[in-house]
Amino acid sequence: MQDADANGIPNASNAVPVRNEGADGDILRENKAGPGRSPETTRMSASVTGKDMNANDDESISFVGRPFELDEADEHLARLRHWGFRMIRWVVTWEAVEHAGPGIYDQEFLDYTVKALLKAKEYQFKVMIDFHQDVWSRFSGGSGAPLWTFYAAGLDPHHFAATGAAAVHNTLQDNEPLLRMVWLTNYYKLACATMFTLFYAGRILAPNCTFDNGINIQDYLQSHFLGAIRALVDRIHDCRDEDGRNLLEDEVVIGYDSWNEPSNGWIGLERLDVLPEQHDMRQGDMPTPLQSLMLGEGMTVQNVATFQLELVGPVKTGSRTIHPSVHPDAAALAQDQGPIKAWLHPTVRAEIDLKFGFRRDECFPRAGECLWAQHGVWSIEECKVLQQDYFARGALTSAQQSPLIQWVPNHWLPFAKRVIELVRSVHPTAILFLEPPVYVPAPDLVSETKALKNSEQAPNQVLLDNMVYTPHHYDDLVLLTKKYLGWVNIDLLGLSRGRHKSLYGSIIFGKKATESLFGSQIGEIQKECYGRLGKRPVLIGETGLHFDVGLNKSQQAGNIQSSSTRDITNNNNNQKLKTSSIWKAFGFMSSKSTAETAVTAVAAKGLPVQSTQFVKAFDNILQGLDRTLAHYTLWNYTIENTKQFGDGWNGEDLSLYSAPSSSSTATTTATTTTSAADKTLHSLDRGGRAVEQFCRPYPVATVGQPTRILFDRHVGTFRLWTRTDPQQEQQRKGGEGGTSEIYLPQFHFPDGPNSCRVDVSDGSWVWDTERQLLFWTYGSTATQPGKGGEHWLQVSRKF
Repeated sequence: MQDADANGIPNASNAVPVRNEGADGDILRENKAGPGRSPETTRMSASVTGKDMNANDDESISFVGRPFELDEADEHLARLRHWGFRMIRWVVTWEAVEHAGPGIYDQEFLDYTVKALLKAKEYQFKVMIDFHQDVWSRFSGGSGAPLWTFYAAGLDPHHFAATGAAAVHNTLQDNEPLLRMVWLTNYYKLACATMFTLFYAGRILAPNCTFDNGINIQDYLQSHFLGAIRALVDRIHDCRDEDGRNLLEDEVVIGYDSWNEPSNGWIGLERLDVLPEQHDMRQGDMPTPLQSLMLGEGMTVQNVATFQLELVGPVKTGSRTIHPSVHPDAAALAQDQGPIKAWLHPTVRAEIDLKFGFRRDECFPRAGECLWAQHGVWSIEECKVLQQDYFARGALTSAQQSPLIQWVPNHWLPFAKRVIELVRSVHPTAILFLEPPVYVPAPDLVSETKALKNSEQAPNQVLLDNMVYTPHHYDDLVLLTKKYLGWVNIDLLGLSRGRHKSLYGSIIFGKKATESLFGSQIGEIQKECYGRLGKRPVLIGETGLHFDVGLNKSQQAGNIQSSSTRDITNNNNNQKLKTSSIWKAFGFMSSKSTAETAVTAVAAKGLPVQSTQFVKAFDNILQGLDRTLAHYTLWNYTIENTKQFGDGWNGEDLSLYSAPSSSSTATTTATTTTSAADKTLHSLDRGGRAVEQFCRPYPVATVGQPTRILFDRHVGTFRLWTRTDPQQEQQRKGGEGGTSEIYLPQFHFPDGPNSCRVDVSDGSWVWDTERQLLFWTYGSTATQPGKGGEHWLQVSRKF
């Protein structure tokens, strides 16, 4: 018996990440952006305000209860199982484990995580542990690393807002709107770019940043991150029954992600005084690397380009002057600590070093001054670049030009290798879910291995062994603009692969072309994997869509100015968050409405209304995944999603679940044009969004290879085709062929065979309506000796 893609990933074709980002992170209750869970400790969203940072930056925070409180687990796990999900991408951040300081692990959080995973086991979930980050840390607008990592680099997150080092939701002033998806631009700005550059290439690019008699900051950061990973892997390994049998490894936790959406920072840039072409996500202020460095020094910088996201991509709207010295945070500085900079003042750094035990070597760059200037990248006095290609080649040491730094093969892959080697030293059978940088092609490890006589000598063979390729893919234009027109899109994948010469050249026109684009891109990603990494499973590690696509700006998450008492209660005690300036209205820039609301009966009587634009765009994504028989995880499931705040992170609203209002009843009758008519809505469907779209039939496991699936939710028809090889046909005829298993959701096929018809090419079937599973055993087919067999099944609602 084989799974849906016959490549060894059981039940992966329909999976969801339950984000464990903590304190209003990417998913509320993920490990992403947030501290405290107790009433005494303020919960935080994507980052914190300066005045709150001191009280909640390290020892006082906790990620316990992310992704759910243990007493809430049954409801949410039962719902996910009811919707057909069998695998969870379980988000854990570095900060959740090691927030109190280097080498200090949160034992309470580790204990909680094991208990939560044991709850997942009760519902027969398989789990992939995802070490998660976005733009390095919640203090630079995302999630991931602890606050002390900035301190180790000499950076002061309290001054990021004033110096433009990061665009952070919670540090915006009242007159500053949170521009849609602006958090992505932080990858190019001083704070995040510096941290990733140091993490991956500190030995080459920051050789003077050393601790403890010669430990470079690259090794210091990597060793601590790996230590946090090891702490979690060990705790999972140590979970055993009375007879010493492991309760979680393989039975629940089947593998680990290499690291979510890794970034190269500024590594590879060949010019610092222009906006690099690869910095193509542009929104709001977009300083060049040199301008970012100058702002970090507290300098007034003129002609900082400004951009706005439009349907054709980022459009330059002008430029402006940024004055760090007039920012309100500058006025709050003590007189002896000015001017305001992104770098720790010498007095502050000395206190922090004592607190966290940092022992910097004498060669470490001076406090209160840009470390890159001290490495010869630029001149503070002259405000000019001294070596344009510093981040591409390293410091000039001779007249001979150094070779270009190859980030993917020489920096990213070696760290991914260290991750899986560490994991397998404890959990030898763990699957590596190799996640490449966004829009970076799969590394060509097959050619590397073939070039050697003995494949075991290949330096990256450990990455090929028991590995699943796990890239992310979204409909980026819709994701970024929250609009879908149906006749235009952008082929960013093709642009990244060189098929288009410019962003404007990548624009796709026509209804048919835009509808088929996503599926074509998934097929290209799969073929690319097979050619470069060999025939292996491809799991789209993240995909999904904002649920407020197509709505008026005033109706989109983070821009709603008022909410019901229920919404406030559900959103992590938002009343307290408001008084502490943690939650602010996002204030997206206004524009004319493009919404056309599709008021289906499903939405009108029990499930939330989705716009016509959302429905069409989400159908394109899901149908594209079906056409390619792709495994995928949907981002995301946020327990505390609300209409007002969405997922509670940077204006995103992708959660499949949003807590229903208190006025809803436990069971609602829904008459629908897109699903079964006149049926009673299951209690576990309450709170679901677009259930009629994402809750889809699929083959859980098949005898032979599935070759095609088609699902028409409007008429209620599901079709599956499979192919068996000669050996499987022989086993089948001998009575040893096994049974295929198909998930058929009650949402679309209520009452099972009583209201539906099943047709098969051959064989017999049994429908377990309670478990929402159909078991199909092939019968006799007219096959020639030595040939395989073709089989098909069709399930249709009766009208």
